[in-house]
Amino acid sequence: MSKIINIALVDDHTILLDGLEALLSINESYKIIAKISCGEDLLKREDIDDIDVLIMDINMNGIDGIETLKTLRNKGYDTKCIFLSSYDDLKLVNEAINLGALGYITKVSATDYLEQAIQNVMKGELYYSPDIRDRILMAFSGKKITNKKESNELGFIRQLTDRELDVLKLIAQQYTSDEIAKKLYIAKSTVDSHRKNLISKLKVKNAVGLGLFAERNNLI
Repeated sequence: MSKIINIALVDDHTILLDGLEALLSINESYKIIAKISCGEDLLKREDIDDIDVLIMDINMNGIDGIETLKTLRNKGYDTKCIFLSSYDDLKLVNEAINLGALGYITKVSATDYLEQAIQNVMKGELYYSPDIRDRILMAFSGKKITNKKESNELGFIRQLTDRELDVLKLIAQQYTSDEIAKKLYIAKSTVDSHRKNLISKLKVKNAVGLGLFAERNNLI
């Protein structure tokens, strides 16, 4: 029987925490032992030594991810860390790796590459999502790198009507269909219709996917 990997998730967006938990919980080898909304709350925990892999956002309210990891290292914790970030700035990547982070993934790549990152860092190997690897390789070439998935998502957003955007933002804030209907003064059946159209247009599977899409594209 393979070893259970204890994972802690740290991000100040509830919808992202829920989405990551849903994504990772499918694998029986992973156990989500903590969902934490800020660096301060992580640092207060007494079970940090139990965490095999820490998956943490960089840009958070209060202490950011970089400072949180720096504090953990200063306290002697060597927990394996994967940063999940909206930013692909190589200065941030370099700072993260210098602090001992083993992984760095952009949020737009999370659903595709997070499990591979976990497997790599558990073996003590560095892991960058492909968009970060490309940026590193091309850093000195002067060529502009286009993130195809990111470009596609911007195209998806342009397809949405104003009303669909309104519904998407409220879904991402975890309002129910009944609550959205009342807020927008429309029928619940209309909300459900918008929800189905959004899932189709944005190429996601469910409401969690809609929330993750909205969060990584700064719609909430």
